[in-house]
Amino acid sequence: MSRASERTREALVEAAAVVFAEKGYEGGSVRDITRRAQANQAAINYHFGGKEGLYREVLRMVFAVLKESDVLDAERLDSLEPTEALRLFVRQMLLPLLKRSVLARYIKILNWEILQRTDIFQDLAMAENASLVTSAERLVRRFLGESASAEEVAVASLWLLHQGFIFVRDYEYLTRPPHNLKVDDSFVERLADFLTRLLASGLAGVRS
Repeated sequence: MSRASERTREALVEAAAVVFAEKGYEGGSVRDITRRAQANQAAINYHFGGKEGLYREVLRMVFAVLKESDVLDAERLDSLEPTEALRLFVRQMLLPLLKRSVLARYIKILNWEILQRTDIFQDLAMAENASLVTSAERLVRRFLGESASAEEVAVASLWLLHQGFIFVRDYEYLTRPPHNLKVDDSFVERLADFLTRLLASGLAGVRS
């Protein structure tokens, strides 16, 4: 592969990550991606075989980065006290509110998968053995106990995952009148603390 072709491929992956983070797989169009990457659709077909292949490549990159973070590091979460692990998980899910880091962008893509699950994600998550849902399930089971049913764990995990997504989705609502909240690092830390207390209380209440 020539250097020019390699640069085009990298530009397409980077552009696709931005578009899919903002609009999800269904909403992210090839036109948006090629415009941002300053490439054409033929380049997507050449390098990835189409939009689906490009999204698969973006997801591989997402999983690779998340494996290096605390979000999908099950052993890291397991090593922490349950409430501390819960706060770490919640805080990472809120990172897209800061809209700065690459990690935040990738978590936003996962948030879209919570809302609109794709077969591409499902297949790749199983192959990579790196599902955010799996991390959530292991975490809530520590609160619910081993006697919790599979149904209870599934429902509680989905509830946990959606707590961060709601705030990321409604970012503009928080920052506009009548709330006019300043969404910065301090706000994210306070929100993580507050949500952790609510979630820990709710999960502990189910167990009791």
